[in-house]
Amino acid sequence: MTLTELRYVVALARERHFGRAAQKCFVTQPTLSLALAKLEDELGVKLFERNKNEVLVTARGTQIVEQARRVLDEVAKIPHLARGGRDQLAGALRLGAIPTIGPTSFRTWCRSCASARPPCRS
Repeated sequence: MTLTELRYVVALARERHFGRAAQKCFVTQPTLSLALAKLEDELGVKLFERNKNEVLVTARGTQIVEQARRVLDEVAKIPHLARGGRDQLAGALRLGAIPTIGPTSFRTWCRSCASARPPCRS
């Protein structure tokens, strides 16, 4: 099972038509059809009922489509996490101060840091 196959499953469930799903995935209809048949064979379950006019998702297929959506959503978060790792100053920084300087100079210092680095908040 590959992420590409999961994308095909989600596209076919959304479009309910092999030709349109193939277009959305930028592949030919036979490529999409073969990949989905291979996945159904691998899983040992029929995901879609194929009729002349439409494609219907089976009961078990509905569960698998939902899981595939969740997997693809999680995979989409990986580049964001990687970008965050490149910025050495990204993340939370918690500072503490004694009560006598907290209300005065510490607050001023925090505001100047936040204005120097726009994503910061105080």
